[in-house]
This record gives sequence, structure tokens and C-alpha cells, in this order.
Amino acid sequence: MLQPNRESLEITINKIKRNEILLPDFQRQFVWKEEEMQCKLVASVLTKMPIGSILLLKSKNAREYSCKPLGAKDTIPIEKLPSGSVEFLLDGQQRMTVLANVFSDAIFQLTPQSSNLIAPGALKRRFYLALPKYGNNMVPDLFGLHKLMFPMRTPDSDEPDFLTQDILPFIRVIPFSVTKDSGKCYNPYSRPIPNMLNKLETYCPNVEEDWSYIPLYLLVENEKISLNHTTLNNIIAAIAKSVLTTKRLTLDEKLNAEQIEDAKQYIIDNLDEDIYGGYFDVSCYKESNLKISNEFARVLEIQANDWATKMIAYLKSCITQINLSQISLEESQRARAIDIYENLNRGGVSLDIFDLIMARVAQATPEPFYQRLEKCISAGSEYPVNNISSPTVKKAYLTIAAKGNYHASENLQCYNRDKNEFPKSYLDGFLNVLSLICYQKDYDHDGCFTVEHLKRQRKLSLTAEQINTSCERCCQAIDRACFFFQVRCGIRTLKEINYTLMIPIVAYILDNDECYSGEKSSTVFDLLEAWYWSSIFSGAYDKDQNQVMINDLNRLIAATNSIITGATPDTTWIKQHRDNVLEVKGFSDFDFLMLAEAENDEYPKTVLGNTLCQFFLAEGYEDLITNEAGDVVQLSVFSEYASTLQVHHVIPLGSAGIIFNSTKSIRNNKKHYLNSPLNFMYITDYANRTISNKSLAEYTQMIPASAGLSAVGFVGVNLDATATDDMRKDVLRNRYITIVQKIKHRINVLIP
Repeated sequence: MLQPNRESLEITINKIKRNEILLPDFQRQFVWKEEEMQCKLVASVLTKMPIGSILLLKSKNAREYSCKPLGAKDTIPIEKLPSGSVEFLLDGQQRMTVLANVFSDAIFQLTPQSSNLIAPGALKRRFYLALPKYGNNMVPDLFGLHKLMFPMRTPDSDEPDFLTQDILPFIRVIPFSVTKDSGKCYNPYSRPIPNMLNKLETYCPNVEEDWSYIPLYLLVENEKISLNHTTLNNIIAAIAKSVLTTKRLTLDEKLNAEQIEDAKQYIIDNLDEDIYGGYFDVSCYKESNLKISNEFARVLEIQANDWATKMIAYLKSCITQINLSQISLEESQRARAIDIYENLNRGGVSLDIFDLIMARVAQATPEPFYQRLEKCISAGSEYPVNNISSPTVKKAYLTIAAKGNYHASENLQCYNRDKNEFPKSYLDGFLNVLSLICYQKDYDHDGCFTVEHLKRQRKLSLTAEQINTSCERCCQAIDRACFFFQVRCGIRTLKEINYTLMIPIVAYILDNDECYSGEKSSTVFDLLEAWYWSSIFSGAYDKDQNQVMINDLNRLIAATNSIITGATPDTTWIKQHRDNVLEVKGFSDFDFLMLAEAENDEYPKTVLGNTLCQFFLAEGYEDLITNEAGDVVQLSVFSEYASTLQVHHVIPLGSAGIIFNSTKSIRNNKKHYLNSPLNFMYITDYANRTISNKSLAEYTQMIPASAGLSAVGFVGVNLDATATDDMRKDVLRNRYITIVQKIKHRINVLIP
């Protein structure tokens, strides 16, 4: 049985600093970006709680894999790799990157260019332990600062009484910008700054009015600047001294007021019993007030020094006494290491299937898999402009395309460069497309796929060579799907695709060049769009999505094969969905959309409101009002305002007051019928702000004249400020009827 080793956090971080622990490029990307999650891990360390395990693979040759330091984006050039033995970190990157960044300067020493940080937004942070200043009694004094009495007698071995949730509010995070915060004492990229550590000593006790800060990144000694611990000692000593000074001033006030007995009691109350009995010279009470004050200050300084010594001993023990559980295997056990990596997931450790796929493909190529995906997303594809059916959308697209920087996957935010993150929907879509492509049979074979092709085990059965050779093809297929979802479905970002299993369907179909850009490709696009609208608005994907997805995929394969060969495709099933558009009881019928079941806590799904807005955006329409220059604004997924469009309640709640307050009332009452998806549309941020400042009477006079309102189904609307609930419900009923007609008409045009 393999037994984990145990090693202190400090030793592990020092190995990272010396590049003795490296990250092979098949490891997952650093994605633990949430500040709250990082703080919880820090809280675990500061309460001496277990912090998990890591998996390491030993190697006598650092050049065995393309690798990089923790926290870095780029790999280390071969000539700069260590010459001796190293350990490759197979699992635990997220945890160790955070810990090294919090408790040392290792990340910034190893990555001297901030542009090379793997996730700048997540790593350009400094962590501090905040202690409430003397007099700040609003929070618990966990470390006994106010009395200068540390709560643990042997802090380097004792466990604290407080828990992680208790210390979490005391952790402070200060993000920094390399340029904006240039010169600040906490910015590691400001080096060399004369007297930087002196500035830190001044900064930490005074950074916040009622708090003093202890910089946690000084706990692991900086080998390049050996004054870290001296600085840390000075900061903690200064925090203790500030309490001493305040206490002495309080005593002096009592002495000056001739409150001698109160002063004596104050001294007893504020000195540790043993320190008072062992050091305080009570004969000073017979001397002058100055003698009493000096004696109190002298003895309190002993107590303050004792507190400071114990405080730093406790913090040091948090990183020296906490042992990381390490599974470390010899290089001859590489295959076993990968197997353990996969089996950890079955044992309950949260490893994503994508990580396991990356571990597998590393056997076929040293090229970093994540970088391949990023490169593919940035490269984009050729886009068949003739397959854009809406004139408004096509015009806006051509304006963007003329600038030469349109890539569908990038436009849909399939990769966040600043956070170094791929949305989960993209990675899930990639894996599903990968499985379909790798297991595909001939395109003319109908019904070849089953639900098994979506399951984890089938994906994990793919060989390294299959994954390696299919990467770019899968990315391109998804890019083509992104183009379709934008130009035909009104999708602005990948996260707006309400049923993510639709992504691999479209990607797989458009992977076929004939379907994407061939002579009959516009007919294929029409087929896919008809399927998309009919499926969503009929509730086809409301239940059993995996089986529905496979059924649809097989049917669409057969239908597109027919289109390409000149035969008539079978679209009967799509037309059956069309007949149920917005008429499925308990899902999309009028009464349900009007929140008739809200009292039973049954509400229309968010997908309906989102997709209604997207349906009209896919065609394009005018904004509710003209812009600041008085010009009409055309809205579409490619308009300059697309990313900032707001969901607007067309009929506001209330009979008086400004629209902002009325809309606010709606949002706070989700059972109100005006919160129905039938009352939503996208408008620009400018229109939203302008309308919000209007009175209800002004709004109702201005909006009915809008061409944009008519375009989204509010035809011939009367929004009189004195309208009754019944009148407003009639407006929404008429819009419902109009929307149903528009959607069905659109589907009929697409598949006659």
C-alpha cells in the first residue's frame, strides 16, 4: 500500500522557490481565482487545519516534460531548467499556487515579468492578517492583542480555540496593479525600491483606521532579501508597542487626575499576573507619578515583547508544523502516477475529467494542451457570411469583420485571457465533440450515436493519440458552432447558450465542410435554426437532456445528409415541436408564463425569458429611444452596444413615481405578473438609464411610439399610466400571441 509522505508547508514552498517542484504542462490551468476560496484556504492554515494532499512524480531529468514554475504561463527554456533531480506536481497545483503566493514571494521571484503570470487577476494579490487595534471592541480579539496576553502558552505547538470561520473575517487581500501601484511597498514588481521593507513597517500598523496588518507573504524567508523575518518582527513589535503607548497614556490620565487607587487597579488589570509578580516593583507607588508610569511602561514592554514573540512563533508554526500529505512516486512509476491521478477522482478528490484527458494526451505530445486550445480560439475560422439570414445582423457583422479581428469563439468569450480561464461549458462541449468525432462512423450512417458516447468512461477510454490528433478539429468545430449561435440565435456569450448539450450537436454537424460552407450550407443553417427555436420553446430539453440530445443529433445527421445529397430531409419531428411552441402546459403556456402557479412556487424557467430576448436580437431591431446624438440605434449581437444590453421590464409596476423605483419593486416581487418573461426585452444601457429617470407618465407617452417596441412583439401597445391590471395583462396576452406567431412563422420560413 502506498503511504503518503509528510512535509511541512515551509519546506514545500522553499522547493517551489528553488524550482525543485515544477509543473508539467499537462497539468490543469490555475483556475482557483475566487478571492473568497483563497481566503478560506489561508484561514485553514492559520487555524492549523488539514489542507489536503498533493501528488508528485520524481524525475532525475527536468527536461523529461515541457514544464514551468508554479504561477507562470510560459514554459522554462531547456537551457534554464535545473540540472539535478526535480519533482513534477501532478495534482495540487491550485492549492500550492495559492499557498506559495500567500506565504512567500516565490511566485513573483519565479516570474519576474507580471505579463507571464498564468492568471494575473488571481495572483496579483497580497494577503494580510488584520488585528483589531486597541479600542476596537467590535470584533473578537483572537490573539489577545488588547491585553498583550497571547492566549496560548506554547503557540508553536498549541492548537487555537478559534476555527476557520472565526478567523476568516480577519484576512485582508490587497490587489495591486504593476503600473498603477508602482512604488507601493507591497508591490513585488516595484523592486528595487530603497527602504521598501522600512516602508512596509510604516504601512502595516497604519493602513486601516481600526486595524493593523501583518503581511503573511514574509513568513517564508525570502532568499534574495534576508530581512523578511526582521521586518515581520518589527511590524508585530510595532503593533504591540502601539497598545503599550495607549495603555500608558490612559494610566497617565488617571495619575494626573490623582486617581491613585484607580491607577493601581488599572496596572493590575493590564499586567499578566506572573509578570506583575515577577517584574513589577511595587515600591514605585511611594514615588512620583512619573516613577509609577515609567515602571508600568517598563514591565508592560516585557509583556508586549512576550506577546510579539508568541505571535510570530504561532504564525511560523502554521507553516512549519502543518504537514502536507504527499504521494511521491519514483520516475519508474510514471504509468502508476497517471493511474493514481485518475483514481484520485474516483476516491472523491475533485478532479475534472478534462484534467484526466490532459494527463492522458501528455503521453503523445509534450505540447501544452491548454495553450493549444487558446491558440485555436484566437485563430478562429473562415466564416460564410452568406449564411447570415438577417440583413441587420449581416450589416453589423461586416462592419466588425472588416476590421479583421473577428473570431467566433473569442467573441463568445470561450477563453478569458485575464483570468486564464475556459468556461466550463466550453470544456464540456470540447469533450463531447471530442468523443463524437473520435467514435464517429461514416456521416451517411444514421442513428450511430448513443448516450454512452456522452459518458465519462467512454471519454476516458480515448487514446492519447486520438486526443492529440483531434484537438484542432474539435476547436474548429466549436468555433463554427459559435458562429452559428451568434448569427442565427442571438447569443452574445457562450454562457448564454441555455442548453449546453446543443453545442456539441451544432459543432458536430458543422464539422462537415459541406454543412458549414458548401453549396447547401445555408439550408443546413436554416435547419439548425428551426431545430433550435422549436426545441427550446417547446420544452424538448426540459427533461432527459442526454437522450434528447442524442436523438436530435442522429436525426440532424440524417437530415443534413439528405440536404447535401439533394434529397428532402425529414423535418416532421421539428414541425411537431413547432406546433407546441409556447403552448406546453406547466412549462410555456400563457397562464404559466404569467406566473399563474407562482403561489405554489412554480415559475417559468429562466431559459424562456433569456431566449425570448435572444430571438428578437437574432433578427435585430431598434432601441427603445434614440441615442444621445438623436440617432436611431440598431441592436444585434454585433452592435457596439451588444455586451452591455440590459433586460428591461417594458410595463413598469406602479401608478406613480419614477420608473427606477417601479422596476425595483418588480424585481423584489418575483410572483408579480409583470415579472413574466413576456414583459422582457433587451435595451441599451443608455436607454435604460434615460428611461429610469422618467416619471411613469412621461414613460407611457414616450415608449408606445417606439419602432423597437413593435419589433419585439408589443404591437399597438397602450401603456397609459392609469391602465388597470386587466389592461396590462391584455397587453402581455397580445404580445404572447404575436410572439407565438412570429416564432412559428420563422420556423415555417426556415423549413417550409
